[in-house]
Amino acid sequence: MLTPLRRATALAVATILFTCLAAAAGTDRYRLAGVLAVGPDYLGILELPGGDQLLVRKGSVVEGGGRVVLLDATRLRIAFPGRPPFDITLDGSDAPAVVPPGLGVVQDQTDRDNVMVRRVDSDAMLASVERSQADAAKPSGTAPATAGRDPAAEAGRRLAPILNLPPNSRVVAINEQPVRSADDALRLIEQSLQRGESPRLDLGSTAGESRVYVSPARP
Repeated sequence: MLTPLRRATALAVATILFTCLAAAAGTDRYRLAGVLAVGPDYLGILELPGGDQLLVRKGSVVEGGGRVVLLDATRLRIAFPGRPPFDITLDGSDAPAVVPPGLGVVQDQTDRDNVMVRRVDSDAMLASVERSQADAAKPSGTAPATAGRDPAAEAGRRLAPILNLPPNSRVVAINEQPVRSADDALRLIEQSLQRGESPRLDLGSTAGESRVYVSPARP
């Protein structure tokens, strides 16, 4: 028969073991697929237990009542009620630690229903688009080869980190013109901004169709 002291010790050990196992199980169910630099802040692409992806920032709530309490260039920390927080580190094989093309571009954003508004620094936007095109053109660049890609998906891949678009977005039209080439799509955006106009993007994604209005931020 266990003495009261031994019972208390066994209970404490069991509690610690359960807590550690719960935290480990939590990290197995989530995966940090990418991190985007947005000015001084970060957006994380969090892969959920069911395989869906969610764009999160510090303070975002995830399924099960968890909250993102820390997000930097390489890790994300989730806290659940009644459990210790756990960290998820970036899987470097899937995405770079920080995606620099969109740094400082989006000054303000609004997402409502299927309409997104992005107010951007026009100069930073143009520089990011040009850098994205240059990276895609490099045979040994960091961007994957574009040959054979779906042009709408490729345009979405290149614009998502710049404009904070949902993961896996497909840019199907720019200014009502169907996207037949990612390079042409980005060129249309450049031309619109250089003329002082606000380009419009039509998106197709797992969440449905959306429209993105890009406009210069007020000085």
